[in-house]
Amino acid sequence: MKHAILTSLVVFGLVQIADPVTSHKISAASVVRAAEEAPQHPNFIPVQGGNLSGKIETAVRQARATNPQAKFWTGWAFDVRPGVAVDYEWRSKDGKFRSSGDGFNVSFDRDIETRNLGVFMLHEAGAISRVEVYNLERQRNYDGHTVFWAGKVSNDESLNYLRELTETQQNKKNSEHGVVAIALHNDSRVGGMLKQFVRNLPGKDVRNSAVFWLGQIGGETAFLSELITSDQENVEVRKQAAFAIGVSKDSNALATLQSLFQSVTNREVKKQLVFAVSVNGNKETGQEEAINSLIHIATNEKDVEVKKQAIFWLGQKAGERSLKVLGDTVNSNDADTEVQKQAVFAISQRSKDEAVPLLIDIAKTHAKADVRKQAIFWLGQTGDERAVTFFKELLSK
Repeated sequence: MKHAILTSLVVFGLVQIADPVTSHKISAASVVRAAEEAPQHPNFIPVQGGNLSGKIETAVRQARATNPQAKFWTGWAFDVRPGVAVDYEWRSKDGKFRSSGDGFNVSFDRDIETRNLGVFMLHEAGAISRVEVYNLERQRNYDGHTVFWAGKVSNDESLNYLRELTETQQNKKNSEHGVVAIALHNDSRVGGMLKQFVRNLPGKDVRNSAVFWLGQIGGETAFLSELITSDQENVEVRKQAAFAIGVSKDSNALATLQSLFQSVTNREVKKQLVFAVSVNGNKETGQEEAINSLIHIATNEKDVEVKKQAIFWLGQKAGERSLKVLGDTVNSNDADTEVQKQAVFAISQRSKDEAVPLLIDIAKTHAKADVRKQAIFWLGQTGDERAVTFFKELLSK
């Protein structure tokens, strides 16, 4: 249940954080090849030019000379950031190869990282209709269209071209894809470019994509914190910045989120900070501290909606302490009814052996009818024999 909830929520714009949880990891050595040896598909048509722009111009001329109406791709390889897997495949437990699907499904897992990626642009009716990043190790037919191939280009050429493309594209999705393509480059200039997009580009979705990747490249927590605390900033961008810190590799991320929670007043941003604390606590370290933070918020927060958010995510955390806090919240004489109902729901998300006895007790003994009804409802969703026995007793009275 916990994994399903997180997977359903951690989808941001065009980047999905994928987790092949049921897979056997492929050894990095089986997928890594030196970037300089990036393979060229046998059907690619190599193009010449003094630089990347010149090669693309040559490709456009060649394509139009052959068929002015035809769609075609231009593409090039670049120096890829380590530790990311894009457009990837893995072997699952049943022995079959699975794929992440085309496009920007990204896993931050060095054991399945993809080192040979290419940027591909689909040209149609005199304009660029699609921008994609594909894994050059995988076979595909590129929708049956010709690919004009510029080969491996320098980061300088690739980043400059993509920056101009991202800043000038009228197609919003192309701009978002351009941001991701830039972020996938192994280059120290990426952070500065992404911050410029956040500062200067008008589209919320494009800015959100840049904000997310600032959390992934590291070293940008101060900038993201400024976004979160700015009441003049778009709320969705502020929320994305909170999430970016939560999923970042920054060792001080949790402490930063706790500090930000104290200084922010916007309810929606505070709720997102709670979520970010929970996500950060799902890492191998920091579980206990994250639970402590959620317990503190669930116990002391005055805003009912924010408190309910903390209770919800506390319900996703395994352990006796978090379950005890949920039970105490339900039974507190001072708790708001809606908060108590949220705690009942959070209990229902735990394993049946933990949830069913507590829900039965609440349904039998709680002083508030609305809370008892909530417990009965969630008992009905469990399908557990203990719940069936309870319902038989209830109906016989």
